[in-house]
Amino acid sequence: MPTTVEPLLSQPKRLLFDAAREIGTPALVYDFVGIERTVRRIQEDLSIVPGAALNIAAKACHTPEVLAHLASLGVGADVASPGELELVEAAGFDEITTTGPAFSAADFARFRASGVTVDLDSVAQIDLYGADHPGTDVGLRVRIPLPAALEGDSTFGANSRFGVSVTEPAVHAALARHRLRLTRLHMHTGQMTAQSLLFKVNYTLTMAEALPDLEVIDLGGGFFHLYADRGRSIAAFRRMAEMVAAWQSRTGRRISFRCEPGGAVLGAYGYLFTTVRSVEEHHDYYGTRVVTVDTSAWNLAPWHRPTVLSADPDGDVAPTEPGLIAGNTLYENDFFGTNVFGRTEQFDFPRVAPGDRLVLTASGAYTMTNSRRFNRLPPPTEYSFDGRHLTRLTTVAF
Repeated sequence: MPTTVEPLLSQPKRLLFDAAREIGTPALVYDFVGIERTVRRIQEDLSIVPGAALNIAAKACHTPEVLAHLASLGVGADVASPGELELVEAAGFDEITTTGPAFSAADFARFRASGVTVDLDSVAQIDLYGADHPGTDVGLRVRIPLPAALEGDSTFGANSRFGVSVTEPAVHAALARHRLRLTRLHMHTGQMTAQSLLFKVNYTLTMAEALPDLEVIDLGGGFFHLYADRGRSIAAFRRMAEMVAAWQSRTGRRISFRCEPGGAVLGAYGYLFTTVRSVEEHHDYYGTRVVTVDTSAWNLAPWHRPTVLSADPDGDVAPTEPGLIAGNTLYENDFFGTNVFGRTEQFDFPRVAPGDRLVLTASGAYTMTNSRRFNRLPPPTEYSFDGRHLTRLTTVAF
């Protein structure tokens, strides 16, 4: 009989929604129990591959208590700025990596002072770094030329604006010019599938044979698509383990891998509670009802499409009907569910009136880190849920 594989994501307890009845809106609640379960499952899956480990993309969340919770689970962190470095150091992460396209000399000095090896993004950045830190270890952010069959709207291969080609002579000339030792390769190719994961592993292991000092290959994130079927993900990691073992046997060298999802770990475990402020039962242009709430997609959630539920756990037994959820700013396109191409889609959710409360799921990542203060609207109050109680969290001003 086939083995049943536990899904990556866990459903929240009803207690979370019951506890949220007592808090004001807008409020963003993080399910710490769910986060821990998903982290443990990914760590278990990665343990198939020798030397592989899980990091978290700090750009997905800047809330100190959430970062501290992740650090306590034994994951590392990848940062894109000295500001994020300060956050993850305070949170207690043991392993910290970094890459970015436009670091200054002062930024490089800050990373060096914390013992962080910088994954450099361009020849110009190699020269800027090397001028002050010759003879040190560095990494490279690299572009991976994905085959056409693996490219899509959510991938970035050769078309990425970030990184260098690892075969470019000018890159190696710059490394040699400053006597820099290349110990890391770092990439982000958008959403991964099992096929693209294995392509990237094969491509970078081939490159690694010509890079004698290479120690770590960071495959980036993009785990939403990879984990659409956890069974297939585990099978891909098993095949990856075979490829790594064969490479290590052939070369006599050790190589480690890192993965650094953000949204796949945190996204599902943020619940944005909001109150309905107005309802237009039929908008002539949009051809559907428009429900305006007390928080803003434009200020908080420009990248994701949540599910819209009644904040009352018993309310979702009511029939649903289509509609748009509009934010509370004076921006025409402030609609939840607007994708990166500007297309707005409707949701199915129960009938509501002003004063009713809704919850927007999938708000745990890239929400507060994307936040604006358009119209000087305050951000949601943040809370954690430990399985029984809500605790108000710290909001960091920026």
